[in-house]
Amino acid sequence: MKNWVFLLLFAVVISSCSAPKASILQKSSNEFLVSVEKKATSPMDVIDVQLSDGEQWISGSFQYTDENGLGNDILSAKGYSSFGLKISTPKLSFNPTKAMVSFRTEKDGMIKSILVEFDSNN
Repeated sequence: MKNWVFLLLFAVVISSCSAPKASILQKSSNEFLVSVEKKATSPMDVIDVQLSDGEQWISGSFQYTDENGLGNDILSAKGYSSFGLKISTPKLSFNPTKAMVSFRTEKDGMIKSILVEFDSNN
């Protein structure tokens, strides 16, 4: 019985380590950069990116970039262990404090989300 519990805990720890991680940086009043880290072998198709102040939400248009948001635009996150999402929004009537990135890891699979809080130093 103890071995079964240990294996279950080990599986939970391993699966939580492979979940994508993200951070966000505000580049200007209407441009943001989300940096995502994941396993290169794990596909990740971003569906939507929304910004919020906790009460209001707005979707931004986004494009894949390298992880710094500077270099070449990439067509998808497939095969990358880190990548960026350059987000553009219309003029915002609020100051966003978080972003939600909605994505799929399988074609036509369940949509998952990552909630990313802005760094307080931004």
